[in-house]
Amino acid sequence: MKPIYAENIIVAIKSCGCIEWYILDKDYCFLDYPKLEEAYRKKGYNDTFDDDSRFGIKVVNELSKTQFLDNIKEYKITAEELKKMLMKESDYNDKLAYNPSILIDFENRVFISYYAEPESFEAFVPDG
Repeated sequence: MKPIYAENIIVAIKSCGCIEWYILDKDYCFLDYPKLEEAYRKKGYNDTFDDDSRFGIKVVNELSKTQFLDNIKEYKITAEELKKMLMKESDYNDKLAYNPSILIDFENRVFISYYAEPESFEAFVPDG
């Protein structure tokens, strides 16, 4: 899969002593769907995320981490593969898609967003 700016993003996930890279759909990175649904309700929308939208995982945290990682392994990519893909790009806008956007550090319970668009992933992380 190739990263496409503002559609899917490059995510680093630290777990079990190593960092792995993924190209994920943005929706996977809102780690707490109930918080996201509540934010939509407050704005007058009635949107909900069904259990199938992220492998039946409503909240990605240390309890669901293993299930989440097992389900996204098909989206894993090495840094070397990312580098080769980036080097093939000639268009500046296509290159922007290769900027890492999210760090999920399960070991230290840290979530950092570098996403360039005005989307607040960090507002939708599990408590703690």
